[in-house]
Amino acid sequence: MTGKPTLYLDDCADDKLPERLFIQAGYAVVTPRSADTKGWRDPDHLRYAAQRAYILLTANPADFVALHQQWQAEGHTHAGILLVYYENSRVKDMKPRDIVGAVENLIAAGLPLTNAIYSLNQWRL
Repeated sequence: MTGKPTLYLDDCADDKLPERLFIQAGYAVVTPRSADTKGWRDPDHLRYAAQRAYILLTANPADFVALHQQWQAEGHTHAGILLVYYENSRVKDMKPRDIVGAVENLIAAGLPLTNAIYSLNQWRL
């Protein structure tokens, strides 16, 4: 992969601070605010991102793990799904900088992203 991929932050991940940090790190970022997709259902967010080859980042892992499995079974493709798990612990939960760093680590590892799903918590700094 050359350059950095475009990230689509779904409703659960859409926040101005991570958006700004990703842009500062050199990523193109699309949000429901900028794409007028706010409030869409999860399958529609994934379809929107997939049609545009955007990697979807979400803080709603359970729904997107199920969607990923469904898409695989149906033969659909997507550019990748990145999951952030929150435990409602100020100490354990990833902060926006942790999320950006985890994406950077994952990209640097050179793993395939197309049709893949990764927990960013495992890639934090």
